[in-house]
Amino acid sequence: MNGKRRLVLIAFFTLLIFLSGSASATTFHVKVGGGTEAYGSLQEAVNAASDGDLILVGEGRYSENVLVNKSLEIVSESSHPKKTVITALDPELPLFHVTSGSVDIGGFSLKGANSSCGIYLDKVSGSNISNNYFSGNWRSIMLRDSHANSLENNRLSDSDDGIWLENSGQNLIRNNRATCNRHYGFYLNASENNTLQNNCASGGAVGIYIENSSGCSVLSSKTSNNFYGIYLIGSGGSLLEKNTANSNEMYGIYLGNSDASTLRGNKANSNRWGIYLDSSSSILQKNKMSCNNRNFGAYTYHYTGEMNNTIDTSNTVDGKPIYYLVGVSDRTLDSDSNAGVVYCINCENITLKDLTLENSSFGIYLYNTQSSRIEGNHISNCEHGVYLGNCSLTALRGNTVNSNEGDAFILSRCSNCLVEENNASDNMAGIWLCDTSTDNLLKENTVTSNSWCCIDLGDASSNNTLEGNILSEAYEGIYLYGACKENILNNNTITASSYGLYTEGCCNNTISGNRISGNDIGMSLNLNWTDGTGSDYNTIYNNYLNNSLNTEDYGTNTWNTSKTTGVNIAGGPYLGGNFWASPEGDGFSETASDEDGDLIADLPYNITETACDYLPLLLKAPEEKNETEDGKNCDKSKSARRKSE
Repeated sequence: MNGKRRLVLIAFFTLLIFLSGSASATTFHVKVGGGTEAYGSLQEAVNAASDGDLILVGEGRYSENVLVNKSLEIVSESSHPKKTVITALDPELPLFHVTSGSVDIGGFSLKGANSSCGIYLDKVSGSNISNNYFSGNWRSIMLRDSHANSLENNRLSDSDDGIWLENSGQNLIRNNRATCNRHYGFYLNASENNTLQNNCASGGAVGIYIENSSGCSVLSSKTSNNFYGIYLIGSGGSLLEKNTANSNEMYGIYLGNSDASTLRGNKANSNRWGIYLDSSSSILQKNKMSCNNRNFGAYTYHYTGEMNNTIDTSNTVDGKPIYYLVGVSDRTLDSDSNAGVVYCINCENITLKDLTLENSSFGIYLYNTQSSRIEGNHISNCEHGVYLGNCSLTALRGNTVNSNEGDAFILSRCSNCLVEENNASDNMAGIWLCDTSTDNLLKENTVTSNSWCCIDLGDASSNNTLEGNILSEAYEGIYLYGACKENILNNNTITASSYGLYTEGCCNNTISGNRISGNDIGMSLNLNWTDGTGSDYNTIYNNYLNNSLNTEDYGTNTWNTSKTTGVNIAGGPYLGGNFWASPEGDGFSETASDEDGDLIADLPYNITETACDYLPLLLKAPEEKNETEDGKNCDKSKSARRKSE
């Protein structure tokens, strides 16, 4: 009985304490101009109130900055925030500076703190900011070192930023609308495990920006007509679900260095990029991207990390499935797959053929994938066409890659790959070998009308062979830079470009058998633009040169080989130097003397004060023909014999 009596007494006194607390809560009224039963300012009411009290604010316009250092409920009597307007008396101070937890503020229009915040939660928790209109402030709502608060049903407009969180976690940000803010609609920095749900952000620089804030959830929110829609950086373990990102100037949804995140059921339409993933170990399911300039992308062309994301074919681009294969072998994807974009990561023996791919960052992307084939595909209107990174023994054959913003084909850190009989036109560049790509063969490709260059070798790529390619209408037909060495450029045709061949700091390459004509400058061998290294010790012979200016040589190079029996590019019987023509028909090889008839000029051709072609080639003169009485051609010697007879 004693135990039961004790429990009853405890319950009784607890109830008394609760009733006593409720009874002690006081309601304070604020009205414009004040009065006998109302305060004339919010700050007066706050000063008079105690923790747990209610402050009711009448309709009208107030000009003040309010320090809230008690746990209070401060609400407007009106159901419409526009009828109760508070303008900052001092624009450099917050309209509401909240330093106590468990504060509720709702039902106001707050404006004019153009150097501060509408509401500033400063090291507080358990507060609720709801049903307010903000405009013309520096930041509408700011949280610093504040946790477990809720920000709901607020309108945030015409400020620098809408809602801004620093070092503030486990907050609920729901049903807010941010419009026409100059910078961020919603900004989180170093703020973990926050939930953003059913918010809208439009007309700003960034709709939702989350930086160094892991474990956040962005749910059922809409971002439109911003520069960036939803942008996460350094915020792993996040969840983005059922969001819509439309008509943003750059990215609809971007994840940078935000590993182990999940994107599920999002829609990205009519952005420049739909969804772009620069993170690893993430999961993508049922995301739909359509009508974006670049629907889907993952990583950049210099990426060297892991790419083991889980992305299944429930993700679509313009209604076509994404194939993101990781660790797959012996697989063929052809036109029956209806693929919209293809990624192969750590794969082997993959065949991709007869696919039509467009409007993504890459049409085909292979990383650390070996012994594969890419054949007969059509790729257009992507950022880049085909990318191979750290691949070997892979063939690219018979593909048509046109009208892409960047490069048609990129080979980075690749070896023993074949790029053959492809067609690339109207891209920025045709074929780019970079990052020490070695022992690759580029053969019989047709590359035309590219704004930068047709074939580009850089970053110490060596022992590659460029053979039989037809290259035209670019700034540079072939561009070698960055210590590329021991490459062979043979039997290529380069026309109608600013430079046929342009090198910077590249040595010990062999350039022979090429027809370089109709360019502003045929060959230009230059210093390296970064460290001053010259283009030296290249061997250049048996090329046909007919350009406005045939050569520039700022290095130390050899412009002929030894005189050797063999048919040269001008049809003569010996290999030696190069054929030097001009568009006017008065080039050195077209006018030089040849007393011994070997079709090697009697005198060397001085290219610069220090560079010389000692064995310039000459063109064999055609035999003169006459007509016989019956109209048949014969040479003059035969005609002369007949006359003598």
